Amino acid sequence: MTTIEAFEPATTSARRKASNTAGRTTIERGGYLALRSPDPAAAAAFAVEHMGLCLVHVDRAGRHYLAANGLDPYSLVYVEGERGIDHVSYVVRDEAARNAAEARLRAADVPVERLDPNPLWRAKAALRVVSPAGHAVHLTPGVHVDVPMAALTRPSADAPAPISFDHVAPRIADVDAEMSWLEDVLGLRESARVVAPDVGPVIAFFRAHTLFHCYTVVRGPANGLHHYQFSLKNAPAVLAAHKRMREGGTVEVVWGPLRHGPGHNVAFYFRDHDGNFVEYSAEEEIILDDENYVAAVWSAEDAKFADEWGTAPPAVFFE
Repeated sequence: MTTIEAFEPATTSARRKASNTAGRTTIERGGYLALRSPDPAAAAAFAVEHMGLCLVHVDRAGRHYLAANGLDPYSLVYVEGERGIDHVSYVVRDEAARNAAEARLRAADVPVERLDPNPLWRAKAALRVVSPAGHAVHLTPGVHVDVPMAALTRPSADAPAPISFDHVAPRIADVDAEMSWLEDVLGLRESARVVAPDVGPVIAFFRAHTLFHCYTVVRGPANGLHHYQFSLKNAPAVLAAHKRMREGGTVEVVWGPLRHGPGHNVAFYFRDHDGNFVEYSAEEEIILDDENYVAAVWSAEDAKFADEWGTAPPAVFFE
């Protein structure tokens, strides 16, 4: 029997002070993910050949910009360096929203860096903040959509056809600090958590707008990347992508297809060129009644939090 329990996140006096200053998030959704790679060219070639992305630009610094099949100019960027997260960019509606966010964060004494615009890639000036775990987040004016990107897009490519970057899921050693930062600084709201006995939250899901999550915290022994996710058009598109990768024999499919408990999205996981876990999914829960939505706690001992269809993640998924 599935163990789900409603909860109201605890609010400390410090959190109230920061929340009153920072206010609600100006973040709309995930924009793109920049990953460090020892070989950006090879990583980008793999993404084009096997992940359904398109290479749109290589700049003078060797950064490779890749687009999905949605409306964003690019969704994944490879930067030369040791494997890991370089930064994650979230879309804010416009420059006014970015400026309002900057004013609120500076008033709350949150360190903020203003990044210069990049006219070539239609990127306006962005804000850069860093989480307690050391993950850099950029707030960038970008393409505004009133509904999830997948609802607006008919992929022109054969499977796999990712539409947009959705969320990043870093491993976090100090889960409590990261969760507080996501709420207090970024203004995200918790959608659900998975709790283990005598441990506390092992996974926590945070949303910006209506989609169930744009940032997922995964408890781990050290800070790093657990997985990142792209949204596809629908469940048939996910199953078609899974079949294509399985039959190709070159991509290591790790787990799935499955349907998660939290978020209820249909998904599967595979490894990219550098060995990172990638999630392709669709049908993510949409939260329309934000004011009355009550998040839930799932028990880590209940296998259905991982997959309502009954499969279990492989041991390598938790290494």
